[in-house]
Amino acid sequence: MNARQSDGQVLLWVAVMLVVLLLFAGLAVDVGAGLSVRREMQNAADAGALAGAYELCYGNPGQAEAAARNMALRNGAEVPVDVLVDGNIVRVEAGVGANASLLGLLGVNEYDVRAKAAAACERSRSACALWPIAFPVSVWENTPCDTHIYVWDDPKILGVNCEEWQCEVEGADESDKFVTPGDRGWLDFRGIFEADVPGTCGSRGGAALIKALIEDGCAGKVLIPQCIPGEPGTISATEKPIKARIGDQVYIPLFESVGCDGGGYWVTDFGCAEVIDYHKNVHIYVTDPETGKTAPYIKPGTSSAAKFSLIEIKISCDNCDAACAAPSGNPAGEYGDVVGVGLIE
Repeated sequence: MNARQSDGQVLLWVAVMLVVLLLFAGLAVDVGAGLSVRREMQNAADAGALAGAYELCYGNPGQAEAAARNMALRNGAEVPVDVLVDGNIVRVEAGVGANASLLGLLGVNEYDVRAKAAAACERSRSACALWPIAFPVSVWENTPCDTHIYVWDDPKILGVNCEEWQCEVEGADESDKFVTPGDRGWLDFRGIFEADVPGTCGSRGGAALIKALIEDGCAGKVLIPQCIPGEPGTISATEKPIKARIGDQVYIPLFESVGCDGGGYWVTDFGCAEVIDYHKNVHIYVTDPETGKTAPYIKPGTSSAAKFSLIEIKISCDNCDAACAAPSGNPAGEYGDVVGVGLIE
């Protein structure tokens, strides 16, 4: 082989290697561009799924599919956007055609980039701005929406068993409920808030903290299920902060049992309610199970009817969205639940 032939072979190999290098460079460029487009499509799919789940939770469930599709398109996806509404879950697959650059030399001018996401509307596993008063889960689940609940808030003792004596609140409707001291408790949130949302209550404690939680909604993020310390008694001077919240929607911790960690409340759910009023000097009517006679409760050893203080709330007929809400994996009920929307895939 002479020198001229050798030089020719070298040039041929150089040309081949240049083509290979160009193809690898084109592949690197196109892969990088494809990954960027993939991130955009993931954002579009996420946004679409969240928009659909939000519609399930707080809007019109019949519009969930359209809301998901429209949001994905607004975020850069191209038609078709695949949407599946499966119960409380919205699944979205979004895609777009990505242009190839140097890979066009191989006849690949465009390729599809697609991404999937799923979001759910579920009972929330966390909430902020909770009210510091807890009710049994059974009270919430067995009570129709729009029912007014009168909550005991008086240091005086009611000396009868209301399940036997059919206790009723003066001026209340027959369908309204009366929650006795044993069926509600004030909660002590100190040390309970999550570090990422510690709340704005400051260093207040005891009754001062309870009042701030009622009036200012300063509670930080609370995760459930967990045991929250509390007392079944009464807190003085709650009338003013409660009256300041009349007409507001509040978030109520709901417990399954009492006694964890020596007297705490095992909170497993949250409920939505509207604050109606704070009542003072109210008679409680009781019905004697033996005679069937109904009369105002009279404390033993006295001759006049006793009067009590009560908090009046109403169970919401819609589910509600609290700050810090996040899906728990448990489907929401038809009303009165704190719900959260979030990505699950």
